[in-house]
Amino acid sequence: MRKIVLLLLVALPNLAKTAGKTEILWDRYGVPHIFADSLEQMFYAHGWAQMQNQADLLLRLYGESRGRAAEYWGAQAQGRDNLALDRWVRTNEVPERAIAWHRAQDPRFRAYLDAFARGINAFAAAHPEHTSPAYRQVLPVSGVDVVGHTLRAVHYMYMGSQARLRTEAAPLLPKRSLAALPAGLTEPVAPAGSNTWAVGPSRSASGKPMLIINPHLIWEDFYSYMEVHLTGPGYDLYGAPQIGFPVPVVGFNRYTGWGRTVNTIDTVDFYRLTTRDGKYEYDGQWKDFERATKTLKIREANGTLREEKLEVRRSIQGPVVLDEQGVTLAMRVAGIDRPKMLEQWFRMGGARSLDEFERALRMQAIPMWHVNYADSAGHILLVFNGLVARRPSGNYADWNQVVAGNTSKTLWTDYLKYEELPKSLDPASGFHQNANEPPWQFTMPPLDPNRYPAYVAPGNQRLTSFRTKRSLRMISEDASITYDELLAYKHSTRMELADAVLPELIAAARTSPDALTLEAAKVLEQWDRQTEAASQGAVLFQIFADRFFGPGDTIEAQLRVKYDHTRPLDTAYGIADPKAALESLRAAAVECRRAYGRLDVPWGEVYRFARGKTDVPGNGGHGRMGVFRTMQFGKKSGNRFFPSHGETFVCAIEFGAPQRAQCALGYGNASQPGSPHIEDQLPLLRDKKLHPVWRERPEIEQNLEKREKL
Repeated sequence: MRKIVLLLLVALPNLAKTAGKTEILWDRYGVPHIFADSLEQMFYAHGWAQMQNQADLLLRLYGESRGRAAEYWGAQAQGRDNLALDRWVRTNEVPERAIAWHRAQDPRFRAYLDAFARGINAFAAAHPEHTSPAYRQVLPVSGVDVVGHTLRAVHYMYMGSQARLRTEAAPLLPKRSLAALPAGLTEPVAPAGSNTWAVGPSRSASGKPMLIINPHLIWEDFYSYMEVHLTGPGYDLYGAPQIGFPVPVVGFNRYTGWGRTVNTIDTVDFYRLTTRDGKYEYDGQWKDFERATKTLKIREANGTLREEKLEVRRSIQGPVVLDEQGVTLAMRVAGIDRPKMLEQWFRMGGARSLDEFERALRMQAIPMWHVNYADSAGHILLVFNGLVARRPSGNYADWNQVVAGNTSKTLWTDYLKYEELPKSLDPASGFHQNANEPPWQFTMPPLDPNRYPAYVAPGNQRLTSFRTKRSLRMISEDASITYDELLAYKHSTRMELADAVLPELIAAARTSPDALTLEAAKVLEQWDRQTEAASQGAVLFQIFADRFFGPGDTIEAQLRVKYDHTRPLDTAYGIADPKAALESLRAAAVECRRAYGRLDVPWGEVYRFARGKTDVPGNGGHGRMGVFRTMQFGKKSGNRFFPSHGETFVCAIEFGAPQRAQCALGYGNASQPGSPHIEDQLPLLRDKKLHPVWRERPEIEQNLEKREKL
């Protein structure tokens, strides 16, 4: 209680400083529409609003980014290995770099970050009961915490993650098992993904450009989004930050907008070091490691704290992140020398023209993600955005394995310039699309990978995703797309893989003497090839595909007709081994009947949407199966599956006067216990609908839940 009173004393002067100047209109979906007289007040209100909807999650993320999760909550808590996370954060010196990055900000923008933190503290002071007791100890927060959290999330979770280290290190270790890796390196690798479309005037039925924003991420943790509407002098952005981020990472204003997808960009390298007597070899010399000792605190079950020493070693490439069984790896991360990532997103959100938007992109402080842009002037642009290390030689595959660390020939120190990155501007096709594949299929005809260094991205010789094929088919085969058609394409649940293999699978099954195989083939023949809640046959096909095609990127090996990048829609189909396919089909039928009592069980009985207390039939499916409405149902309860990640923030925008826009955040705009907005958008997700975007005060007032004046 004493800490809360002290916090009030600190925060109240800041409350008075902004009183009466800022208003938050909360709509019926829990979206804050912030109207501020200054940009500093806009950031302050944004911090207040995020704290209102996401307090516990936000403070947990900030505490983790300080490298103090085990100190606050113990070594293990709610399935999280806090101690391993602290070791990772402190090994990579995130807290120290956060201080340096905060100092490196432009003074005006640094004031915005500090204002965001003040808004968080002010809300906590005004509503101390709102935050769960376990997370109040993280308060107060500062602009350094804001920077540190975004640095940790992007550079050391998205990019330089423990999961990626696990994947690349495992083949080098004598014991080929997860047990051979240090604690904390065994979390599952969640495939990040997204879809995005831009439809230019020549392909739009109205002649107005259209944009789809559609990231697919995990439904929890730092991946979570929140819808916000930020308005201040010269600024009016509707978009979505990830929790704890002070600026949206995707969004649109009245003139421009952008979506993003995870790109095939190599931003992290692991270097294998040759060591002897506490030194490492580099260009024929033995060099001393830079060394530092960190002190970690761990809260015990009885509330006492114990300490653990963490020895950190750094080579010229970066910190040593693995030293096990004779294997020593150092990690080098792109972008840790570019501290203005948040300012770049802020400037992208305020851009009113293509020129202003590209000016923001040329800051090159955001280390990854394709950027898919459209504007009211009719321009569309798709950029393989990020920090591509300028490497001396080699191709993408060479650099996606552990690199020799004993030579300066493998050490990169610079990045390709914006002008050197793959991109497409106003193509003749009138469209851009990306579903996480390499940049060569942004549009048709494809970009030529030979114009770029071989290390930029994988080549175009393989089909990386049936979701890409589905996306290209829908957008390229419609020469005049209406806004309503755009929405229908966005919500398409058709399985492109089923279209590619079912004709030959069913034909082969008709020759089988086995009654169960024939029954399964009949169910698949009558199936609509969708993953709608009522679709009968999709569950059976999913079980078959998992068996026949195996896990991971293995589908094409089982296809009779291989992929040809010059004819992406007319290749990659058929069954290479009909006998093996029929064996898999029969086994799938046995499994389906055993689990669900029937072969034609509806998809929505097995695959569900759940949030809070709501549990409804689901739709959509895994992008690997070629489903554009991507939902990965990874969590299991009995014989039913629930989303682990997939559809998150979705927007469809038609630029022009007036602008037409709809959005939704399927898992709701809040995570704080007791909020009515944890699950209120789940019916929209179930019904494949978006809600209107209210930008003007009168329409917001008509859909008002509450009003706050700060």
